Amino acid sequence: MKDTWTVDDLNNVGAKTSDSPDVYIPYDETSLEAFWLVEMARGEEEIEHTGVINYDATRSPEQILKEATVSYLKYLRSYITRLASLFNTHKSISASGVKVYAIGNTEADFMVFRNSLKLIFSAQRPGTIQISFNAHTGGFFTSNAVTPSGSSEQIGDIINAQLGPFNEAIWTYQGRTVNTKEMVRYFLTRFVQNSAR
Repeated sequence: MKDTWTVDDLNNVGAKTSDSPDVYIPYDETSLEAFWLVEMARGEEEIEHTGVINYDATRSPEQILKEATVSYLKYLRSYITRLASLFNTHKSISASGVKVYAIGNTEADFMVFRNSLKLIFSAQRPGTIQISFNAHTGGFFTSNAVTPSGSSEQIGDIINAQLGPFNEAIWTYQGRTVNTKEMVRYFLTRFVQNSAR
């Protein structure tokens, strides 16, 4: 893997060609792209060792969405880590750099941190990712806040996956397809601006 990244390298991460008519950007990296095939091979090995055949080979929509959520969060973390590295290389003070941390006891949740500001990406359930900012210590794993009226109010933005043709997970925000590159640019821009000292 490269130690340095140029803007051109980052613009090409997971992007389709410019003649592509839609804005959906696939997020599976090559190593993850064929993971399903590896799982099939392991399944056959298990049949050969145990002699038990599992006829329930089709995955449920919930299982597909769970796998898609974990895969997308891992991709986002990898992509944001590369962007943070690029940003940090152009900063003269390393203490004010952007850091990316995994969140313990989760499959793929992570946070971006700088100067006491956190940008948190967390799976709320299969097919749902919450993106939120938190400038306080503690309590940032809470997905809902209770308002004075006692009603529940959502914190942060929610993106949802819908199953498309051939069980493809298509990420949406308020019913519209997410352009991953532009979404990351939007949240990182807000994060960098609000975490500057």
